[in-house]
Amino acid sequence: MKKVTDFLKPNILIIFGALLLLYFMNWLQYDEGWLAIGIIAVIFSAYYLAIGILEIIIGNKLSPSVKKIFEVISGSLFPLLMFIYFLIVTINMANNMGPTAWIIEILSMVACLALIAVYIISKFANKEILNRFAYLFAAIFALALLLNVLFDEGGGARALGNINVILTVIYIAFMFFLFNCLGNKEEAQPEKAPVEQKEEPKEEAPAEEEPTEENKEEEPKEE
Repeated sequence: MKKVTDFLKPNILIIFGALLLLYFMNWLQYDEGWLAIGIIAVIFSAYYLAIGILEIIIGNKLSPSVKKIFEVISGSLFPLLMFIYFLIVTINMANNMGPTAWIIEILSMVACLALIAVYIISKFANKEILNRFAYLFAAIFALALLLNVLFDEGGGARALGNINVILTVIYIAFMFFLFNCLGNKEEAQPEKAPVEQKEEPKEEAPAEEEPTEENKEEEPKEE
């Protein structure tokens, strides 16, 4: 398992970008809102592919500040794309959506916007509490994606054969990348109070032994 994760970490953006491009490229033939999603998704997927290739070629030569900017952009674009997707689905399917569908779509849109805001702030604020909030909203976003896999646009449960496998893999690949970025977060550590150095007790010099009677020089006896 460790070999798999070690392989995915440097290549995950290339895998994610390629799947995203192939999945949404067919949307360019649709009309109105679906066409807009297709155009945005193709542009975003091209960015992910370019960044993934750049990181493999340059590797550790990227400065930490540039790498952080790339992580912020990469972690924000896909939630933005999904927000647009959920919004257009809600507009087009409003007349056919049941209560479950409304709850899922509203939760999904709120999760997308909240994740973008908290993720960006946590990356630059360098606070442990914000990093925890980023983990929380990332988990909520993952839940929203899972609900959209398990339920259709009308709110009905999908059968196993109706689950979109490619879209599910895209979701998993992005969440792997996102949690990996959150795991690389440098948490601010509180300043430690200087530790008082205790003076070690000095070893006392051994007391001089009092001369015993045997060691005393014999005083000369008077004749």
